[in-house]
Amino acid sequence: MPHNLLHFSLIAALLFCLGFAKTQAFEPFPEGQDKLFHFNLQKNFYKDDAAHKADVEKARAIITEIEKHKGKVGSSAKELNELFTLISDYTDVFYRLYAFGEFREAINTKDRGPIEKFIEVSAEGQSKTAFVKVELKGLTEEKLSAFLKEDPSLKRFEYAIRDTTRMSPHLLSQEKEELLAKLRPARFEWQEAIFQLAFDRTQFGKVETGGKSYDAGTNYEALIRNPDRKVRKAGYDEYVKGLRAVSDVAGFSLVRLMRSSNEEAQMRGFGTSFDESLFNEYLTRGAVENVFSQLRATSGVYNDYQRYKMDVAKLRDKITDPNLYDIELPPTGVEEPKFTAMEAVDTVKKALAPLGPKYGAELSALLDPANGRLDIVGGPFRRQGAFCEAGFGFFQDNFQGFLGDVSTLAHESGHAIHHRLVLLNRGGEMFSQGPPYLTESFSMFNEYLLKDYLLKTLKDEKQKRAILLDQLNEQMYLWELGRRAEFEMAAYDGVAKGEITNAEGFNKVCSEVGKKYDIFFGTNRDLECWWIRKHHYWSVPTYYKNYVVAQILAMKYFELYKKDPEGFSKKYIAMVECGLDRDSLSLLKDFLGIDLNDPNLLGDTLKMVRENFELEKTGKKK
Repeated sequence: MPHNLLHFSLIAALLFCLGFAKTQAFEPFPEGQDKLFHFNLQKNFYKDDAAHKADVEKARAIITEIEKHKGKVGSSAKELNELFTLISDYTDVFYRLYAFGEFREAINTKDRGPIEKFIEVSAEGQSKTAFVKVELKGLTEEKLSAFLKEDPSLKRFEYAIRDTTRMSPHLLSQEKEELLAKLRPARFEWQEAIFQLAFDRTQFGKVETGGKSYDAGTNYEALIRNPDRKVRKAGYDEYVKGLRAVSDVAGFSLVRLMRSSNEEAQMRGFGTSFDESLFNEYLTRGAVENVFSQLRATSGVYNDYQRYKMDVAKLRDKITDPNLYDIELPPTGVEEPKFTAMEAVDTVKKALAPLGPKYGAELSALLDPANGRLDIVGGPFRRQGAFCEAGFGFFQDNFQGFLGDVSTLAHESGHAIHHRLVLLNRGGEMFSQGPPYLTESFSMFNEYLLKDYLLKTLKDEKQKRAILLDQLNEQMYLWELGRRAEFEMAAYDGVAKGEITNAEGFNKVCSEVGKKYDIFFGTNRDLECWWIRKHHYWSVPTYYKNYVVAQILAMKYFELYKKDPEGFSKKYIAMVECGLDRDSLSLLKDFLGIDLNDPNLLGDTLKMVRENFELEKTGKKK
């Protein structure tokens, strides 16, 4: 089952000052533009319920055809080619049904009919086709090599076949695999829903400012950027109260999710579900622990940055005791640029122009509101955050015109165009599937190109300073991502050992891990419930480690791009549109010369971060 490619803007807007007259006057959707930026699901998916039902039946019909191969998998080159052609066709329909259901539920969390139908069909498909993986266990290297020589067209599916057989030592019997697939909805598909329902029903407190009342849950990031410290503190306090109110349900659902996932992973011979996810993504426990240990060992630079932001708050607000809610406002002399939705679209297209005409054409089609492939206007019962589904389009909960919102457009566009380029080049959705750290790195790189473009084109020095500060924030965010990812690994371990049974157990681990990265976790007990803020733990389990690796890769791409913009872009796009015809580690080495196991990979990244921090502290320009 595909991940949601969920993504909230990794760096929230630097400045959302509800009390400023300028902010109050700004309208991200002037002259009725809000009517333009909504999905047109009839145009891009199904004109009516009958068309949706027809696709459901098409998926089931392909499943039936796949079932005809039972007992014959790997018997000949012709059979194998026919089988994987069917699997590719099924994947295309599968993703269309999935994206439609996700988008319907995202714009109205009460509209779960299509996603529930997808879950039903998905479980049915996994159960009825489980035999494919089991029977492929008998496909030897010698036989596959002979098949590839006999039928060169089978080369198209070589990686998919090898990726499947790689799991062979961890597969159960056919009967058990079919049963697990059939029971998957009952075991895994309710925890995210109950998490969302709990949030929908929790009444976060209201904060009054500027003559208006703001919900501390949906407007938390805005409230802690208000120039009035009383407003910031009120927003923070009400938000924490809301998190604590929902913590029991959040803890209950997350324990059950992790426990069920661990049980299945242990049946396959893995220690935890987290370990299984590492194997699936061509990573190892040792590799990610090495990254975490390096981040912890170098967290001093991040802690120094946190202290620097506290010093800025002291001077700005004339206070001696800055808190977490005081450090998100920038220093004086910084003015964040604002963008209407149409301006944001135009900016992203220009910023990503160096990636070439093919990329640009697909990007223009995606971002043209007339095509109905993005939905970014806020409203009731909308899902949190932002996410993309294949190349169909993307959802953002509430575009407000800030730099972080524009970064989200660039980021989610990276996911969508990656899928589109692979689809055009390889002819199927199955070829765009790979470890999330690779796909996330494509999207994060777009954010670096966006900031680079803005630094070159903005004339206002205060606004350019805001971009530089945002770049530094994004780089420092690597340690925040490391904290969240290590918490998730430790949580799976804790649940497996029986040490975590409820929200209090997650609180303890959140605090213990947090202290290794973040100075506030040592003094602020409120942060013990900070794990509840991230829906990823429920919606895309074990995903956060991918953000860590992806951030490192994106920084490396940017270093290489700055050295040779045209040469790097050509090699980079060739890698992106190639899709998965080999494992991700080989792709990075073959196209860009990047080795994820290089002991100096992180060192170069940290050097860039330190240099940018020094520039910020001294007030110098690049």
